[in-house]
Parts: sequence; structure tokens; C-alpha cells
Amino acid sequence: MCLNIVHGTATEFVYGGHCDSVVPDSEVVDEEFNILPFPGLQNGYYSGGDNVLNRSSDGYYYPPASKVLVFETHHVYTTRVEDVFKVEGNLIFQSSYYYEQSFTNHGRYSYSYSSDSSARGTLDFDFHGFWSRTTGKLCMVGSGYAYSKEGEVLHLRAVLKLNNVKDSSDINTLITGTMDSLYPADNPNYVDPISVLMFPQGGYRYKKVLKNFNQGCPGGIDVPEKSSLSLSRTRHVCDMFSVQDNAFELEYSSGCGSSKSCSPLGDDLGYSPQLMYLSMIQCSDDKLRLRFLIEFPDDNTYMRYSRSSNFSTSLIGEGSWDSKRNQLCIVACRIENASSSSLEKFHVGDCSTRLNLRFPAILSIRNTSTLVGEIWSEKARNESGFFDRIVFRDTENNRGRIQLQGLKYEYMETDQVKKSCPKKSINGNSSRQYPDGYSADMAFSMTIKGPKGIFGWGSSSPLAVGDHPHQMFPFLIPSSSSRPKSSHAGVSLLNISYEMRIDVSRSELFPGLDPFNQSSNGYLKIHISAEGFYDADTGNLCMVGCRRLGLHNKSTDCDIVVDVHFPPLNSDRKGSKIKGSIKSTRKKTDYLHLEPLEFSGRAYYSSWAAESIWRMDFEMVMSVISNTLAIVFVVLQIIHVKRHPGVCPSVSLLTLVILSLGYLIPLVLNLEAMFNQDSEQSVWVRSGIWL
Repeated sequence: MCLNIVHGTATEFVYGGHCDSVVPDSEVVDEEFNILPFPGLQNGYYSGGDNVLNRSSDGYYYPPASKVLVFETHHVYTTRVEDVFKVEGNLIFQSSYYYEQSFTNHGRYSYSYSSDSSARGTLDFDFHGFWSRTTGKLCMVGSGYAYSKEGEVLHLRAVLKLNNVKDSSDINTLITGTMDSLYPADNPNYVDPISVLMFPQGGYRYKKVLKNFNQGCPGGIDVPEKSSLSLSRTRHVCDMFSVQDNAFELEYSSGCGSSKSCSPLGDDLGYSPQLMYLSMIQCSDDKLRLRFLIEFPDDNTYMRYSRSSNFSTSLIGEGSWDSKRNQLCIVACRIENASSSSLEKFHVGDCSTRLNLRFPAILSIRNTSTLVGEIWSEKARNESGFFDRIVFRDTENNRGRIQLQGLKYEYMETDQVKKSCPKKSINGNSSRQYPDGYSADMAFSMTIKGPKGIFGWGSSSPLAVGDHPHQMFPFLIPSSSSRPKSSHAGVSLLNISYEMRIDVSRSELFPGLDPFNQSSNGYLKIHISAEGFYDADTGNLCMVGCRRLGLHNKSTDCDIVVDVHFPPLNSDRKGSKIKGSIKSTRKKTDYLHLEPLEFSGRAYYSSWAAESIWRMDFEMVMSVISNTLAIVFVVLQIIHVKRHPGVCPSVSLLTLVILSLGYLIPLVLNLEAMFNQDSEQSVWVRSGIWL
């Protein structure tokens, strides 16, 4: 995120009156470059300061995703007192989000989010003070600017006091402190008290994990070595998690819905988290160990801007890569007193939680995740805080982002597809051309139609196609079984696997759609992984699908047949739609029986786009030619009239006709786009032309 920072001034304040009792003032000797309280940039979190930092009462301002801050160290000086240093730096608070509302040409509202950085900026304090390396205390005074809700400039002055600021730290070390205003509460420049929390990064020592596990993750389930991918010499485990907010879906054991020992955060939480986020805090110099902030949000959303860090539902962990078994082992600790409104009281507590993560070497219809793992407790079953083992896997939004060489896909349902798909799906028609199975045309969006009409939306995208990987997985190597042996002479079929994601309205649910009552927030998410045959001669795609049955049930329903028909490439584009159905092969008396779902989606073929671009180029060329000719004829008219004044009326009439044709040609060429602006088919280009 780009921050538009409003800087404060380095106005001198009386340090002694506010900080002498913490770290006494001392005379500066020389600048220090080796001993630092923080690295160049130290990240952290804050709570409080709502009268300046929280603009949620304003209709256009919302609290930031996480209340985060950054301390930027500028200078460090030695002093006459041993182990006391003068420190100068900036403390930057992320301010509110601001959203802009616009009305699109299709009659729908759209929203864009940005940080409050235009007029009001982020809150930036310019601090200076003294740090004692012996006691770990840092006290600073400084100033900054902010804006009131009325837009007036506020001149802020504050004192910052931090604890546990040392040149060495471990997992138990938390930097906590407060920032208090130097103005009384009735002053307009007053700032509400702010508590601060930082995970120290300087001189960190890993104590919970070894440098390189070689006996596996203690307490974890051993998996065959060849079932997980290894890291290459050029890619380290830290590279795999360098992106913040690695999201995972949690899958609880069967019967966990009624159990009191399901949540990894204890029985008093009141809910079972559906998502888990891993955010890397720091990576070791040897690139083998790393630190995580592990979060279990209660809003179950994938959108980072709409969730905020809640340390009462978070863990702090250390991880180390097991190069023998190709897995990441993590030891995680609870953050105690996290329910307190002040971050200053937080401390690290119970460290009995364990996690492991690995990269599966083989994908299949029952496992489409590229990153899976487990989380468990080392406590005894009858001990407080114990929870059953939980499986987690990367979310659909993050799937394919982390990839390793050697990933394979195995087709498991080839025989079942031959039984379930009718023979008529392979009857060819040479007069029509259909999309290539390896092209991007195979992905499509869809609207879902049930017994009562349209009630949901979704998307479908290939996972693996024939002997070649799909674009989502450039390192995917299909197995030798990827080309089926067709029993129909003269017909060549192509193996293909898909991921289908569907969102349906909870109010429109019917029997079999949500057998375990897993819908939430008014919508039910249906995930179907499927594999089957695609016939490029007929445009028919027939697959067997497996539907995930819910959060607290790891089983799948694989008695599903998906049939899709793609329109020809040379068909009429106006009515060209991808049509298909999802049907259950179970008996109607079966509680998992699914009523037939019809779906359709607008076809967007790349060849059509290429033709549209060619037409646009042709129109532009014709427009340039016609306008150029118009100018030329005007010049010729002027010259001709000067030479022959008597033919002026005739020439004017002829030129008028020519000029009219010159301006009419581009209008005729673009006539269809002007009167047929299909919202699902047309694309508006910035130059003002419809495709």
C-alpha cells in the first residue's frame, strides 16, 4: 500500500520532565552504526488513539485492515553513560481507509478502497530520546501533525515509552509500551492513549525449533518421503511464505461440530474458526527457519481489508524446514492477556500447539491443494486446552501461488467417466470448429439455474489438460495415464480436470444442496473438482465430479456427473453460450442426492477478441483515411474556387457529399457497436470504442 505521509517537525521538547525516570538524559558522544534498538524498519501494532486514528464515525471512512505501525530508525548515538544511546526516528501509524463510490455504465455501484492519504495522510511522529540496552527501556518525545474531522490541522505532541527493547530476543520477548499525549484531555490537540506491540526482529534466537529437523515433526503423522515435493537449492522455505496472509481452510474431524475440544484456541472461544492465516514475521539468515503470526479470524473472510488482527485469536510461532521429509515444522505459542484493551499487558504463554506443512507431489480429483498441513496439541486429551487434530489446506484464492518443480496430476476416475458419459458426446461434426482443449477458452464463468430459476453464480477453470499443464500450474507434469485409450475409432479424446466454484443464496437452498447445513453469511459455497474427457470435434466435455461436503466432514460426494457443451468458434457471437448441467447419480431417496443444476455462461473466445481487435484497427485506419481525404478535398476545393470562381455552387455541393461520406464511413463501420452494446459481450476501450 502506498502511504502519503505528513511529516512532523523535530521540535525540541523538555525530555527530562517526561523521561528522566525511565532513561536519564545523557550527553551525546558519537554516532553508532552497529548497536541498534531496532532494524531499519520495525513493524508493530497499536490500539487506541481513536479520536485521531479511527475515522469510523465518518460515513466515508473505515478502520484500517489491521492497526499497524512502523518505527523507522534514523540515527543512533553513543553517550557518556555506558549502554545508554540516543535514538532518533519516526513512528508511523496507518490511518483509516477511504472508499470512493462510483456508478458504472451498467447501473451498478462499484467501490474502490485506498488509505486516507490525500488530504489527511497517515499519522507520523518525529521522535527523539534515549534507550538503555541494560534495562531494555526506550523513552522518546516528539511531535506530529494530523487533521480533525473538520479538516483543521492538529499539532500533536507525545511521549513514547517502550519495554523489552534489547539487542537480543526470543519467542518470549514482546516489545510493549504506550504513547501518551503531552496535552491535557480538554485540548483540541490531545490524542487518546495508544498502546503498542512489536515482535522484535533484532538479534533473534530460535529456541523452540532446531536448525534442521531430521526426525520429522514430533507428534505429526509421518507421510512417505516421495509424497511431498522438495525445495530446490535456489528456493528457500522463506521464499514460499514471503507473501503476507497465506490463507488456509481448516477441516475438522467428523463429529467435531458437537465436540468441545475442536477449536485450536480453546473451549471458551465460542466458535470453530474456518480459516487460518500465516504471516511471516522474519526469516533467519540461513534461510532455514522463520517466525509466523498465526491468526484465526472470526469473520471467515478471504478479504484482507475487511479483517483486523485479534491477538486473542492468534498464535506466535517458530518454524524450521525438515529437508529429509520435505515439510515445515512449527511450534506455536498463545499470546496471553490478549483480551485486554491494552497491548502493553500482552505476554507469551502456552507453547503446546504444533503445525506441519508440506507441498503434495501429486494432485488428484480428491486433492487439488498445493499446500496442506495439520495442527494439533501436545497436551493430553483430558488436559485443558487439548483439541483434536485439524487438517488445513490452501484456499482457492491462494491455490497455485506457491509452486514447486515436479508437481503431478493423476487421473483417478477414467473408468467411471467412460461408464457415466454417453457415447453421443463423442460424435464429431467436421463442419464446425470448437475450442482447443489446451487454450484459455476452456475457463468460464457461469450462472446457476435450479428448480426455481437462477439462484447462484460460479466459475470453472481447468486444473490439468492432457499431457500439458494448465497456465495456473506451469510446473505440473501429468502422469502417463493422461491420454485415455478411446474405444471409439477415429475419435481422439483429451483428458482434462477442472475446479468448479459455486456460490448459491441460502434462501434458495433445496434438499441435497447443503446436507450438513454448512451455509453461512447468507451463501453456500460449493466446491466441485472434476475430471473427464473433452472432445474438440463436438465441443462436449463430460466429467465425473467430487463435491466437498462441509467444514466438519472431510468426506466427498463423487456420484456427480458434469456435462458441458461449448459453442463453435464460428457460431453467432450474440447468442453463443456455454451450457451445461450438474447431476447426481444417486437415488432420490439418498440424503446426498442433488437435484439437477443447469448452468450457462457467455463464451469469450480469444479468436473472437483477435478479430475484434483487427476490426478496431481497420476502423481506425478507415477513420484516418476518410478524415485525411476530407482535408485534402477541402484544400482542393479552396484552390479550385480561386481559379474558377464561377463553379463555386457546384463544387460546394459535390464537396458536401464527399465530406458527408467521409464522416459517415466510420459511423457505419461502428454502427453495430452503437446499437448493440451487450453488457456481457462488449468491452469498453479507453479510446472510446466497443469491442
